[in-house]
Amino acid sequence: MTPTPELIKIIRRVEMVKPGVGAMTENEETIFIKEHKTGVLSLVDGDKPYAVPLEHYFDGKSLHIIISSRENQRKINCIKNNANACYVIYDSRRDNPEIVSKRLRCRSVIIEGKVNLYFKDMKKGNEVKKVQMLRLDIENIGNWICPRPVCDWRNPWYAKHPELI
Repeated sequence: MTPTPELIKIIRRVEMVKPGVGAMTENEETIFIKEHKTGVLSLVDGDKPYAVPLEHYFDGKSLHIIISSRENQRKINCIKNNANACYVIYDSRRDNPEIVSKRLRCRSVIIEGKVNLYFKDMKKGNEVKKVQMLRLDIENIGNWICPRPVCDWRNPWYAKHPELI
């Protein structure tokens, strides 16, 4: 018997053993992805990793990203050679201190899937311009919420523990 996508999601959540991993519900993941407009796209470049920060739009199934149409872009070459991708969206108390006042914990969503290149027409005044787009078809989503209700977010770990560096 082949497990259904719903069963796979349940198994994935049960298998998470680290505190905070898989702590968001599917609805919370969706809201988090829609509310956050930027993330980091990681691609495979031969035997090297390649990551770039980008803005995204989430339609509920896939992420859509506008990219430059310039020739010989590294990200386009990476995608043509290997469509596997990972996209990370995160909240950090250090980067966004306002989440402390909202009593939110640091959170992140990691999306894995395949990236496809396509073009769309964009109207600019009376002109129609073709723009290059990426669509990340989601195969797996993982998430994390900091298990600590309070942390010393003003001081990075390397300032508190210089002996580690």
